Amino acid sequence: MDISRTAVIAVDFQRECIEAEGAWPIYNKDSLLENAATALAACRRAGLPIIYTQHWLDPRGHDALRFEPRRNGRPMHSVAGDPMAEIHPALAPTPDDIMIRKQRWTAFYGTNLELTLNQMDIEHLVMLGVWTEACFETTVWDAIWRDYRITIVKDACGTATELMHMTSILDLANWLYGGSIIKASELAKALAKKPYRAWQFETPSAFPYTLETVRDMYDSI
Repeated sequence: MDISRTAVIAVDFQRECIEAEGAWPIYNKDSLLENAATALAACRRAGLPIIYTQHWLDPRGHDALRFEPRRNGRPMHSVAGDPMAEIHPALAPTPDDIMIRKQRWTAFYGTNLELTLNQMDIEHLVMLGVWTEACFETTVWDAIWRDYRITIVKDACGTATELMHMTSILDLANWLYGGSIIKASELAKALAKKPYRAWQFETPSAFPYTLETVRDMYDSI
């Protein structure tokens, strides 16, 4: 893996997007925390810049989606200053990491993420995060539209159910031009310049999955 011009984007690893008591708990909390920690540690050892995104809304809801549900005018999640909106302590950023706060699902909309990547002359993104089919997936799509090459760490992502996660990863794999999909343990090997395994994009729409085949197809990448 060529790490020159590579950066990491860790999408919305916030407590309320992971923990059972949060607004958006995920099905795979324990494995996600372990795999994301493995991936981030390997990236730090390799000297890659790490960018965290954080959904962060004004308590009065001035910057929330117009039709987003609220309680007494207050957004029901990702409220600025709420401890549950902070990055999960198991995946806490270091002082050297970059934080991008956002008000929409994709981290590219209305933020300085693209300016930051351009300033660092980045062309390859290692991406992991939650929720797979929402904030993570929309950020990946926006990165693809901007001609970044993407490596998805598939077992360092999570959402409400396993099926939602698997179909989201397969949807991305179908159109991940120039990209790859890898597990956290294999990413660590790659960054340590050891032999590793990863799926590489070759053909558009290569995974026409059904409910009967989705798991086998997911396991193949």
